[in-house]
Amino acid sequence: MGGANFRQKNLLKDLIYLGQTRPVSKQTVKGLFRFALEPLLEAQSQKAVVLIRVFDTKEIEGVLKRLEFTNAEVYSFDSVTNGENLTKDDIWGETEFLVVLSPRYSAVMLWDYSTETVKDTSCLYYLLNSKDVNNVVRIISENSKIDLMRYTQEYTPERRSNELLNKAVHKFIDFSNSFVEEAAISQAESGIIGESDDIGKKYEYICSKTRTISHDIRNHLSVIDLYSKIMEKRLQTVASKELQDSMMNAVLSIKKSKDAIDVLLNELKTIQGINLGSHNFSMILQSVVNLAQAKALQKNIKIEVSNSFLGEVIADENKLLNVILNLLYNAMDAIESKEGIISITTEETNENMLRILISDNGCGITKDKQDKIFEEGYTSKSTGSGLGLYISKEAMKEQYGDLNLVSSDDNGTVFEILVPKV
Repeated sequence: MGGANFRQKNLLKDLIYLGQTRPVSKQTVKGLFRFALEPLLEAQSQKAVVLIRVFDTKEIEGVLKRLEFTNAEVYSFDSVTNGENLTKDDIWGETEFLVVLSPRYSAVMLWDYSTETVKDTSCLYYLLNSKDVNNVVRIISENSKIDLMRYTQEYTPERRSNELLNKAVHKFIDFSNSFVEEAAISQAESGIIGESDDIGKKYEYICSKTRTISHDIRNHLSVIDLYSKIMEKRLQTVASKELQDSMMNAVLSIKKSKDAIDVLLNELKTIQGINLGSHNFSMILQSVVNLAQAKALQKNIKIEVSNSFLGEVIADENKLLNVILNLLYNAMDAIESKEGIISITTEETNENMLRILISDNGCGITKDKQDKIFEEGYTSKSTGSGLGLYISKEAMKEQYGDLNLVSSDDNGTVFEILVPKV
């Protein structure tokens, strides 16, 4: 009875989840499929066993045809590839796999496009020459018409887990996938996707790009978080109170910035629940200025603040901070003069709203672009994602406020943020 329950569970999909690898594109999956079979295809007379479950054979038909001319026994678990079909029960769902066993070489590749929200992307479970190949064969054998475990005795994979080899392989996977994504991004930014009327393609492109960016940023954030904690601990031994206070302020700014970035990255991944509360606006504004000051000094830009509002606003603190910070960074990017100035002023409206005006003396936004700046995916920057202003406006709407362009010309740009007062 226990065995029957075991067979009815898709343990291969569990392995994909447990692998926790970075999602890769369909093109990368097909490239790795060819890569896993290549040693076998090169040594055509080599005895081997191949287990396959693939739904889309487009772009790998040539590899599968070459496989027919090898000395390998091929077993299929789908309705499209050649070889004796060993499917016992339909429990694998959308999970696909490739297993190669031979006297000197073994490989396992598991993927499932239903594990990811972005279409045609999947995490991978990928092994080369590892004893863990046996575990995968055992799971497949549990739902096979024949016993496949005898092949693990005939073609014994490495008796130990070859961690160095498999770490190198996963680095190669990330490296190769980055080339595929860069090609897609270059195509999109040259206008092929950008000019398409297919909203679905635009959405998939934006999701794929932002997912990649988010993953890389999170890696760097983990390093920042680690060293900020080390700095905080070391500061306890610093004798100078003045130096200790100054450095602690820097550490707190780093932590605040990390928290804000975390929130923004979550926005890119999915729609988050709003966390509204009453917050002292002056403190939020001071935090924003502290975070932006380093970049402003680097670009020789002066940030002028005129805020007479000392009350509280109803907002999600991190989201409001991100919106203001995004506008400040955009303003800095637009300033080309040597004497750049960004002004932040506030005024209270009759509708119980706080109006935050952010103005700069940058190059301005051309009239033909002003109606598009809040559209998802639109950007005028060569390295932009087209998400900053779109996410910012949506974030303010979630907080019962708004974000608008007030004016823009050759003398500069003015944005307004509206946020409810307590």
